[in-house]
Formats: sequence, C-alpha cells, structure tokens
Amino acid sequence: MKISHATHIKNINETNGYGYATTNMVASLTRLGYHIEQNDASADVQIAFDQPHQWRFIDGIYRIGYHPWESTKLKPGWVKIMNECDEIWTPSPLIADWYRADGITVPVHVYEHGVDAKRWYPKKRKVENKMRFLHVGLEAARKGGSETMRAFRTAFPNNDDVELTMKTIQDGWNIDQIGRAKILNKKMSLTALVDLFHAHHVFVYPSYGEGFGLNPLQAMATGMPVITVPAWAPYKDFLDPNLMVDSLLVKTQWSRGHHPGKMFKPKFDDIVDRMRYAYENYDEVECTAHQRTFEIVVHYDWDRLTKEAFGALENRLEISEKVLPANSFGGMMVEHQKI
Repeated sequence: MKISHATHIKNINETNGYGYATTNMVASLTRLGYHIEQNDASADVQIAFDQPHQWRFIDGIYRIGYHPWESTKLKPGWVKIMNECDEIWTPSPLIADWYRADGITVPVHVYEHGVDAKRWYPKKRKVENKMRFLHVGLEAARKGGSETMRAFRTAFPNNDDVELTMKTIQDGWNIDQIGRAKILNKKMSLTALVDLFHAHHVFVYPSYGEGFGLNPLQAMATGMPVITVPAWAPYKDFLDPNLMVDSLLVKTQWSRGHHPGKMFKPKFDDIVDRMRYAYENYDEVECTAHQRTFEIVVHYDWDRLTKEAFGALENRLEISEKVLPANSFGGMMVEHQKI
C-alpha cells in the first residue's frame, strides 16, 4: 500500500505534541518496512495530521484526516471539512465518540499515540531533601497550570521540603518565580526534557481535556507518579487510583475561538488531596508507578499501535500485496503548531 501524507515533514519540533507523534509515527512505519516520501500523487491513501483547516489533499486519492481534539464540539467549519474525508483518525476513543456526536458522519477510527521507551525510560526516585512536583504546559490554560499552583500553595502552606516547577514556553515572559513555584520558560531538547522529568518526583497535570495527553504518559513511562484527570485519559487503566483527580463535564471557559462545547473541569479540592497523598505516601505511589512501567511501554509501543492501525486500514480497503507493493508509505507531510 502506498500512502501520502498531506502536510510537510520539515522543521519538526519533536518536543511538542504534533512533532513527537509525527517523528515516532514515521520511525515506526520505517521499522515496519514502509517507504516514506512526500507528495506522492501515485499513492493509494493520503493522511493529513494537523488541524482540519490546514489540511491539503491531492485530488482523487483516498483521504484520511488525523486530528486530536480536547472538547465536545469542533470549531466552526471543521465538521464540513472532516466529512469531506473518506475517514477520520484520532488518538483517543473518547474524542472519536465526541466527533460522531458532533456530526462527523464518515467512519472514525482510533490510532493512539505511543511512547518511545528508549528515551522515556524508567528511573527509581527517592526523596532526599525536598519533594519536587512538576507541571508542563503552563502556556495553555486548559492544562491546569493555574490550578496546580493554587493547589500546591493550599496543600503545602508552610512546607519547606516541597518544590514546584512549572515548565512553559511563552515569548515575553520574564518571571522566573511565583511564590514557591519556579517558572522554567525555555525551549528544551527532548533529552533535556527527559532529564527534567527524571529530576522530579511527581507529575501534576489537572488538564481540562486532551486529544491524547502525551506528557502524563511519558511521565508514567519514566516511573514518575502522575496526578491527572482520568475522565479524558485513554490510559486511565494505568493510572494510580490514589492519584486520580475527579472532574465535572461542564461548559468550557474557552468557547470563543478555542474549545467550544464542554470539557472536564478538575475538582480543586481533589488536586489538593492527591498532592498531599503523594507527599505523605511517596514510597507507595513511587513503587506503584515503577511497577507499571513495563505494561505501559508494552501496550503503548509505537510499532504495535502502528501495525494495528495500518493493518486494519489495509483490511478495510482490501489492499493486497499481490496488487500493490508491500509496505510502501509515500509522502508524509505535517505542519506543526506549538502545542
């Protein structure tokens, strides 16, 4: 099967969501024997991995739109664009259901993101002087950075043995400390980002919604206890029940221009309680997190997920090796926005 992807593989920043997923998808397809090119007009199938208004397809070739999303409603005009595809892919079963409910009438299939276990490898953690909490994504309000800082202050009003690091990328931001929260505002290589995860004890991510949620899964793969909202998480079965944050599906705060519909509002008191629980029972939650790393990297192995998704596609289209070259993937192109 020859497949063309409908946006550019150029200047990929693999530390953001789109870039990381693209890099690993291409690497997985290569390992599985697919040939990857760009703008292949002779392809049998084309895939666009970007926001729908950025999709650019070649006429006459089977169209797949691959898109993560975070709320129950799509932006104006997107339903029409997506229904012009032959099928839609998304990394989350929940988002697939929301697409169908919002008017996507073409078939919707799930191709979950994976985790690169060679990079996001486990590390045993032990609290010595201070327990260090980490949040990534302060620049996006929906990821719960403000809630994390408030919960930290509430949970540990007078504790000198805890720290909070807030990782962000915001142009023009020159504040490096808010209370006891250290603001780390800089671009980092993937290696440096993994080191940052390894240097912290607990990952706090009370997000209102994720198209998949790579950061918590990557933290889990390193053996770090993760405090997050299971309602949107495809990997909720791998989360520690003691660190799950309850939430309510409510009208989004960002309905104008960003996320129409509803999202999962995390319960603030639950964030506070989970942070305290991790602090008071660290040996327990660290042991649980470390024990689950093996099943996480097996289940979220990129090659397993890719083989399953593309094998199912071949079966749906009844494409046979007798008719087309085996494992030929042509023309992957992805435009990336900062996530």
